[in-house]
Amino acid sequence: MVDHRPHAQERRRDRRIPVAARVRIEPRAGAGFFQAELVDVSAGGLRAHGALPTSLTLGTAVDVEITVQDANDARHPPLVNLRGQGEVVRIDTDGDEFDTALRFTGALALREPFSQMLLF
Repeated sequence: MVDHRPHAQERRRDRRIPVAARVRIEPRAGAGFFQAELVDVSAGGLRAHGALPTSLTLGTAVDVEITVQDANDARHPPLVNLRGQGEVVRIDTDGDEFDTALRFTGALALREPFSQMLLF
């Protein structure tokens, strides 16, 4: 894996929690969005894994949406849907795959599950 971050001392302050969820990352420059698998999350940021998008570089400002589904039944609305903003602080590549770390630049907001439900 190629590490694209500047060689700096570790600055992580918050405990990382492994979470099985999807994360939607959209660069604010309007280069479209992509989805990845959430690896872990902390109060200060997240780490995700997926196919490497060409629009992602260090320092890129992004909108982030984290969606946690019910592992037993994906037909139900998401259990948790969080939205926020961040900045790319690390990209590790391995062929067509990447691991990226984002630092949250503001608080995450909870999206109400009822706004995602289809009522018949």
